[in-house]
Amino acid sequence: MRLVITSRKTDTLDRWQRVFEDCGDAICQQGLRAETPVDAVLMAGVFAPERYGGRPGAEEAQILENRRGDGWHNLIIVPPGRPMTRDAQGDWKVQAAYAHIQPAYFAASRSFRAVEEWNAHHVERQISVVEINLPPDGHGQPGGRLKPAVLQESVQGIWRGPPG
Repeated sequence: MRLVITSRKTDTLDRWQRVFEDCGDAICQQGLRAETPVDAVLMAGVFAPERYGGRPGAEEAQILENRRGDGWHNLIIVPPGRPMTRDAQGDWKVQAAYAHIQPAYFAASRSFRAVEEWNAHHVERQISVVEINLPPDGHGQPGGRLKPAVLQESVQGIWRGPPG
């Protein structure tokens, strides 16, 4: 499996490139979208359900099919948030069992696990190249909070590379 990390900001891409410079399975490209063909894009959960369906706030990542014909990728990977519960005052809090896990690590690792599960059940439609588009402002997108080292850590032991 390969990652294509895209951003319009040179300094952002430079930081990510340094972390992944020894990893042949990750490349960085400057621009709004990947120049390299990809099978799916990782999209923040706050945007995906409105456009593509799915369930907001799910504990597991979702892979949605793009049926809108909007020119975006055919498969959208929606990372989950950590499981939440209401406290005695009625405020939402991360469940205690998940509080120690970084939100970005939880989202990335669950997303990559969902890709593995997808590939196990969709032999004719494998996801082998994933785009992660880092937004310019860093708000509301997984790339905005996701640090390169967190992503690198979450893929270790999850990806086994392409078959064969």
